[in-house]
Amino acid sequence: MKMKEVCAATGLTERAVRFYVQEGLAAPDAQRRGGRTWLDFSPADVERLKAIATLRRAGFTVEELRAMIKAFPQAAPEAAFALRRRLRERLDAYERVCQSDPALAEGLEDYAAQLRGDVAREPLPAADRARSPLPWERWVEWGSMALAAWLGFRLYVPLYSPLGELLFSLRMNPVNTLLFLMLFPAVVLPICLALGSRFGKWLAGHLDF
Repeated sequence: MKMKEVCAATGLTERAVRFYVQEGLAAPDAQRRGGRTWLDFSPADVERLKAIATLRRAGFTVEELRAMIKAFPQAAPEAAFALRRRLRERLDAYERVCQSDPALAEGLEDYAAQLRGDVAREPLPAADRARSPLPWERWVEWGSMALAAWLGFRLYVPLYSPLGELLFSLRMNPVNTLLFLMLFPAVVLPICLALGSRFGKWLAGHLDF
């Protein structure tokens, strides 16, 4: 099965599937064709992804799942005990938050100070956290930036002759070379890098393998 079929069958996003594969929680067949890696998922891989998603929703960490995959009878009891302990801690913190009274606080900061100790271990919501790009996404972005810089330079160099003739006609020939050399890194190169970065991020978001 291809990536889109797996996403439809599991209800997972493409990014989540790639993350589980990258972390070693699923091991689909990988083939190199045309300079790209194509992933082929078997029915067993799909069932593994469904199980991983369920256990992640339950609260198991990636490290605990990796240990259970390697040795389930030995690792599962310990992982389940750790999960119950974390859930108990969250429940205790939830009860303390429920007992807090915002009417006793003088303002937002004072109310937050009352809750800080109870929620210190809680992670920020996923929407508040910046996503870290996968390694291959960075390579796509950097490659696009390098390509854009190279194309910009190739398009910029032919301007040397007409620009030189113009400055020579204005008796500015001594300034010609210096001005030409300074203009590329100061103006043209930043524009090329910015465009290359945006294109690389767009391309990485639409690649399917």
